[in-house]
Amino acid sequence: MKGKLELKGTEYEFDFREQHLVLSAEKALFWKEENALIITDLHLGKAGHFRKNGIPIPRQIHIADLQRVNSLIDHYQPGKIIFLGDLFHSDGNEEWLDFVTWSNYHHSIEQILVEGNHDILDKRAYSQTRMEIVPEYTVGPFGFTHETTKHKAYNISGHVHPCVRFRGLAHQGVRVPCFYFGADFALLPAFGEFTGSHPLRPTKNDLVFGIAEGQVIGLMA
Repeated sequence: MKGKLELKGTEYEFDFREQHLVLSAEKALFWKEENALIITDLHLGKAGHFRKNGIPIPRQIHIADLQRVNSLIDHYQPGKIIFLGDLFHSDGNEEWLDFVTWSNYHHSIEQILVEGNHDILDKRAYSQTRMEIVPEYTVGPFGFTHETTKHKAYNISGHVHPCVRFRGLAHQGVRVPCFYFGADFALLPAFGEFTGSHPLRPTKNDLVFGIAEGQVIGLMA
């Protein structure tokens, strides 16, 4: 994608819909007014799902993702975490037990899961955690869902695993995960490292922030 690039740093704070949002290079959103950390598409358990099918993906991948969440908790000290779906990739395995331990360790933080298409665990499994399970979550000017939907509030979702392609003068290019803020909805980057990506074609009126080498990069038309 062509356009001017502006380096923002490891995080970038801006006002949106009269709210103060912080975009983290760790692919998470922190909403100051609500003291809420917002994360989507961890796909925990995906490595275990592949191992069941004979593909030796190391368990350390998803442990590292939980450690990244811990680092964000230490940094922002949120009172609430909103997971925008696809928290867990498959049916139960040992990686789910790791998450149960993690969830109960952070018992003082309100934990909300907006259900995604991969969140197929039996409801009794979620009862082992501290999470509240909801189909969507609306607070203030924002309506949180897993997939983009028409909403009376400004919709913020995941699911797509958005990315943008930066092109240099020599026509070389690289895809990087991104935050996208359009007129009616926003997309957050997939948090999990073991996920794919889907390229966007933003317009000049959209706000797009790529993430590369631990930096938030603003794309300017």
